[in-house]
Amino acid sequence: MTSTHAGYDDIHRGRHICLPFESDTEKLETVASFLIEGLTQGKRCLFVGTPEELAQLGEPVEAAGICLTRARSRGRLLFLTREEAFLTDGLFDAAVVLARIEAYIRGAMADGFTGLYATGELVHVPSDDAWRQIVGYEAQINESFARLPITSMCRYPRAVVPACRVQDVLRTHPIAVVRGESCKNPFYERTQLALSNDCQARVDWQLRQLRIQNRVERHLQDQTTSAVTAAVELANQLEDLRAKLRDAGL
Repeated sequence: MTSTHAGYDDIHRGRHICLPFESDTEKLETVASFLIEGLTQGKRCLFVGTPEELAQLGEPVEAAGICLTRARSRGRLLFLTREEAFLTDGLFDAAVVLARIEAYIRGAMADGFTGLYATGELVHVPSDDAWRQIVGYEAQINESFARLPITSMCRYPRAVVPACRVQDVLRTHPIAVVRGESCKNPFYERTQLALSNDCQARVDWQLRQLRIQNRVERHLQDQTTSAVTAAVELANQLEDLRAKLRDAGL
């Protein structure tokens, strides 16, 4: 199984990915790929879900030569229920969860791992107030862990999460995995903007993004034109050289 994230393991240490998946098969394949990548790169992996979901990952991960049971026994793979990972006395507290994640990152590094790969999933539609807290938490992840060795993938089932809230998910994640493709997310907003209700600031940012995209496309077009021109010139030079060699009887 090929990794869907390999192209993003570069100088930026913090990685925040969303997976707005449309089917259980899509989720299974992407999460298995995510865990395989983390385990083969010397990371500690943290899977948040149900025991049944973890068991389903056994076959595709073991097909890559990794035994999940052995990985858990050696501390390479940790398992938490959603309640253990995200709730305190039955309530979600963003500050507590962020501190909890940081402790897992520090613990992984102290135990000799090169970082943490973590993935969890929203399975129920929360109230509007709870959703605002979740969006704030997702936005703060980008700031809190920007310099720490963590890659996190947040799973959001399209069948459960309304479209307007999927838009919020895209606003808070620099990378999105869409139908198996890992994409740099053009709809990602910096933390301050994502947490703001300032419509004017958001419109100004969107207009700047349009200008930046246009400049990038024009630059690529210019590069392509220059490359084609250079190729034509080289071909002409080679043809002139062949003609001279023929005239010289060589």
